[in-house]
Amino acid sequence: MVFLQAVIDYTKQNAEAESCKNQRRLKSMIQRDKELDRLFERIYEDNGSGKLSDERFEKTSQSYETEQAELAGQIRVLKAELDRETAQTMTNEIFMSVISKYTRARKLTQEMLNELIEHIEVYHAEKIDGIHVQKLIIHYNCIGSIAIPDGLELPEPEIKVQTRKGVEVSYMPCVDTEVQRAS
Repeated sequence: MVFLQAVIDYTKQNAEAESCKNQRRLKSMIQRDKELDRLFERIYEDNGSGKLSDERFEKTSQSYETEQAELAGQIRVLKAELDRETAQTMTNEIFMSVISKYTRARKLTQEMLNELIEHIEVYHAEKIDGIHVQKLIIHYNCIGSIAIPDGLELPEPEIKVQTRKGVEVSYMPCVDTEVQRAS
């Protein structure tokens, strides 16, 4: 359950922070788009009343139209990103429902691996302080790899891992922040 809670916390924090940031940016862009519409109306009226020359009107309106076109593209991209974030939240929920089936598993099976894990990165073994250490990064289906925070204490696994003689399995928090999924 500790792992499940770590995954939930990790995905929620990242998703909420990114979503809030993107929502603020989208709101700001939409406000600017509306402001450009009002400014364009104003210069149109000023041009019609003679307060603004045709040449100045042309330059200003072209500038507003260019900015508005760029803004429309950025708004489309940001809305697509927000849709992707919503879809990611749904895939996280799917992952949670899948993983909850296995929280009390006593034996790791091929079915579990296929359903939970996309792939595993295996690095070369290194000898550190006389101990052979080999780094593995597990990429889970739907959520990618996650970094378990340093402060989170993982319980000793209740599952026995059969390895060759002289090999010991232990879990360590991930300290490599670039391993985390940027999404």
